[in-house]
Amino acid sequence: MSAPVLMEASRARMASARAERSLPMGATMSAAQAQAERAQHFERRMHAVERIRERAAARGENPPSVEQILDQLSAPLYPRAIFGIGPPASCQPELLVERLLSNVGEPGTA
Repeated sequence: MSAPVLMEASRARMASARAERSLPMGATMSAAQAQAERAQHFERRMHAVERIRERAAARGENPPSVEQILDQLSAPLYPRAIFGIGPPASCQPELLVERLLSNVGEPGTA
């Protein structure tokens, strides 16, 4: 799986998360609605990750597992989206992708 593809997917997820968590002023959401929204959001993200993995495999690449992508690429970025922290340093996404791709296929990295 190429680093630019993973970078683009990561940036798209962060932008999507920011857009989806904002409600119009004065709007309220019940706990059940919020849970349903989170579940739908997560499901959409997992489908997007799986499509990226399928395209990489079709090109003959050895894509990382979904678990590796979540643990090594997505997880470090979510606190920024959840807590409204600014974007990562310009080099951080590239470093995360490099680390993810360098660990593909190694024992204990799934």
